Amino acid sequence: MTRVSSLGQTTFLLQDVVRNQKSLFDHQKQTTTGMKSDTYTGIARDVGTLSGAKTILSRSEQFVSSNIEVERRLTIYDATMESLRDVAQEMRDNVLAAVNTDSGIAIRSQMDNLFDTAVNLLNTRDNGRFIYSGTRTDTTPIKTTTSTTLAAVTADVSTTPGNVFANNSLKQQTQVDDNLNMVYGVLGEDIGKDLMESMRRMFRFDDGTENFGFTTGGSFSNPLTADQAGFLKGELQRLNNTIDTIDKFHATNGVNQMAIEDVQERHQQDINFMKVFITDIEEVDIGEAISKMQQDQVALEASYRVLSQVSRSTLLDFI
Repeated sequence: MTRVSSLGQTTFLLQDVVRNQKSLFDHQKQTTTGMKSDTYTGIARDVGTLSGAKTILSRSEQFVSSNIEVERRLTIYDATMESLRDVAQEMRDNVLAAVNTDSGIAIRSQMDNLFDTAVNLLNTRDNGRFIYSGTRTDTTPIKTTTSTTLAAVTADVSTTPGNVFANNSLKQQTQVDDNLNMVYGVLGEDIGKDLMESMRRMFRFDDGTENFGFTTGGSFSNPLTADQAGFLKGELQRLNNTIDTIDKFHATNGVNQMAIEDVQERHQQDINFMKVFITDIEEVDIGEAISKMQQDQVALEASYRVLSQVSRSTLLDFI
């Protein structure tokens, strides 16, 4: 039975026991879950900061995920443009060899093979989508798929690419960062029209369809006629320009690759920082939590002992 004179002291001790029990329970839960609190109430002071940090983290993770797709596309562009340059370079080497050896006997078959290779490269797909078609990703960017049909084209492909190419004029682009919109798409006509024009001229001259200012055309022979040799020499500079054009787009793609790499690195740094920042807000130091839990256990046991002693105390203890 509690006397009126000790009621206040007993009530205080009971409150102390409850406080110690709650503190022990909280630290036990923190030790088990690793979290400071399972509700925002427990970290009310940091809720606004935590929400902002999670928004930044989510945004950065979304950028990284979408930019991976862009990185893959740029890598494919890099490989195909390198191969297209090889086609143009080999074509130039074949023309130069024909001029130097005064023999064009094999040049048509070489041209046919190079044309097929170029068409396959320009029709490259990424996940089923044509990469050189602009935004018309379900349509092949080059519609002239045989040397015969290319030879039938009468207009200069460099100035009238629509006769050979089917891409639209919309280059693919994406937001790679909050402050950077990257236009990274490459159009088939931009990268391939000069190459196709060089091939068209070679085919038409070899077929005898068009002489391009010379007196005669026709199948390249062994030895070359004066007109054939003159025509081939003139094509060398055109092919040099074609290679330069491909190199220009290839270099731009390389700049985009470096830019996206830098952006991805910044996003990853933001992600790493925000994860640590969020962890500091949400999670506990397990070692510290265990230490506090042990202290709470000692304090609770002491509270029980004091309460028990006070509850058993009577006036007889002081007489």
